[in-house]
Amino acid sequence: MDSEFEHQLQKLRDKIGSKTPHQQQHAAMLLAVEETITEQKAAVEPASYFAALLTLMEQQSGSGSNALSNAIIFLLSVVLPHVSASMLRAKFTTMMAVLSQSLDLASADVALLRSVISCLETVLLAQDASSWRQPIAQGTLRSLMQLSTDSKPKIRKRAQEAVSSLLSRPPPPTAIHPAAHIASRFVLEMLANAKADPQAAMHTLQL
Repeated sequence: MDSEFEHQLQKLRDKIGSKTPHQQQHAAMLLAVEETITEQKAAVEPASYFAALLTLMEQQSGSGSNALSNAIIFLLSVVLPHVSASMLRAKFTTMMAVLSQSLDLASADVALLRSVISCLETVLLAQDASSWRQPIAQGTLRSLMQLSTDSKPKIRKRAQEAVSSLLSRPPPPTAIHPAAHIASRFVLEMLANAKADPQAAMHTLQL
């Protein structure tokens, strides 16, 4: 396990005594995941953390326990950048199904949405051109673009960063991103609707 990843995990473990509830929850979830990895005698590596968190997320689906789901998604946002691209491609459909449930603006808070956006960005960056032809990938990009016009500055900024990162790094060997037409269509729709929603049109121009 690389030193940067271990350093990130140790910082989270140290929060177990924090007076902030969500930091305690993150640390407790991490320790529970590590206990599971040890019990299963799995290799202590990012792939094992990813597998354990994904299993937990699938088990939590529909349970209504927002605190646990938030902690799992936060830990996924830390773990995913250290997981191999091949594994992220293999688990693409599962990850999209799990994360899309947390994109409901009516029930999700700012911290959760930022973690979800980070997860989606990492997973989508690992995909090849064929994955981008799937409706689920294109729909997710459109959701991120919608979030990039959100009224909450922290959500809007993180979504704009993700969209910019994705579109500027097309999967090889393509020179133009296979979902560029989705982005172009979205921008044109927002600008055409500028009179009805000038704020969203202005945020669209920041992409």
